[in-house]
Order: sequence, then structure tokens, then C-alpha cells
Amino acid sequence: MISFGRKYQEEKSPRLTHLLISVIVAVFLLEVYIESAYGQKYLSAIFQSFGFSLSGFLNGGWWTPLTSIFLHANPPHLLLNMFALYFFGRVVEQQLGWKKMLLIFFATGIAGNAALSIAALSGLLSPLIPTIGASAAIFGLLGVAMFLKPLEFVVYPYIIPVPLMLVAILYVLYNILAFAAVIATGQESEIAYVAHLGGLAAGVLAGLKIEGRKRGALILFSFIISAIVILLLWKYVSVMESANYLSILSKAVK
Repeated sequence: MISFGRKYQEEKSPRLTHLLISVIVAVFLLEVYIESAYGQKYLSAIFQSFGFSLSGFLNGGWWTPLTSIFLHANPPHLLLNMFALYFFGRVVEQQLGWKKMLLIFFATGIAGNAALSIAALSGLLSPLIPTIGASAAIFGLLGVAMFLKPLEFVVYPYIIPVPLMLVAILYVLYNILAFAAVIATGQESEIAYVAHLGGLAAGVLAGLKIEGRKRGALILFSFIISAIVILLLWKYVSVMESANYLSILSKAVK
């Protein structure tokens, strides 16, 4: 039985993180081979069978919440996820050990699929379209890593080192706004924003459990306040830019 406690161990080499990346890359290479040997139609059938959709799951595809995590649509999808998995998975594995990291990886990935199911039942998303990728699990790892080492500097997704908490804030804001835009416009998106948010929410709950009430609440409070400040600054900059553009336009037509 795995016990989450305040004290956690340090491991030098994140072997599980490396193994997960290797397995996911190997699966993608198999996808490439299948597509080249049998065609896109056959690969699409694999995505349909092993990707997660509420319809597929209810029709007997009990394995899809797990198998969907290891499938990726294209090289950019794969590379972005693997870079993120390396940085966030490394922090969690080195702090908590590989067993807890593996549990968090799969639990938050499944939580992302649960969020997709809720959205499908609510009529926000189609229950028929399969979703693939490790993004929800990676967002879960990000949620936990934010509590473990909020000031840890990572170079993903930016070239310059950025604190983990700032990365989490920007990811959360972007996904919330993007998902809201999808709902407002009624347009379909290839990105499962709601799965990202579901995985992240599960990661945050795990982070609170691991760190305890006082420190966990302090980190979460700092996260919320920082997110509000960033939103207000973004709104202020947008208004100032808009006013400046209007000023330039008014001068141009005079």
C-alpha cells in the first residue's frame, strides 16, 4: 500500500520517467510503421479502438482510459508531451519515488478521461470522437510538481528558465480560456482542454494531500492570487494596446 506523507525521498535518476518516455516513443514509431505499411485508414481504426471516448468505453472498451495515454497523433504532439513529461515527471519521481509517480501518472490520466466523459454527458463534447495522448497525465504531474517544488526552474515550454508555479498558472489560464472559447463558439477542437483541466485538478488534489493542509493551502493560495494578478495585467496590457491602436488609427484618418 502506498502512503502519501509530508516527508518524501530524493532519487538521483528519474528512471521511470525515462522508461515512460521510451515506451511512448516506441508506440509512436509503431504507429508510423502501421501507417506506412497499411495506410491512414488502418491507423485511424487503431485510434478508434484504443483511444478514449465515452461511447467506446460504454460499449466495452474498458482498456481505453489506459491505452489512450500512450497514443499520439503526430510528431509535434509527441515531442511537446515528452518534453513536458521529462521536466514535470522528473520532479515528481525524484521527490516521491517511482511508485507514487506511476500512480499519479495513471490516476490523473484517468481523471482527464473522466472529465471528458462528464463533458460528453453534459453535451459539451461529442461522446464518439476518440481522444489520445498523455497530456492529462502530464498536467496531473504538473499539478503535483507545483506543490513539491513551486520555485523549481524549468525550460519548458519556454527557452528561458521559468518557475514551475508560473508554468502551471499560464497553462491553467490558457486551457480555461481556450475551453471557454470552444464552448462559446461551438467549434470543435483537436485539443482536449477539458481533459487537461481534469488531470490538473486531480494533480492539485494529490499535491494538497502530499504537502498537508497548511503548506498545501499556502501554495494553492499563492497560485490563485498570482493567477488573478496575471489576468489583471494581461487585461490592462490588452486595453492599453487597444487604446494605442485606436489613437494611431484616429491620427491616420485625419
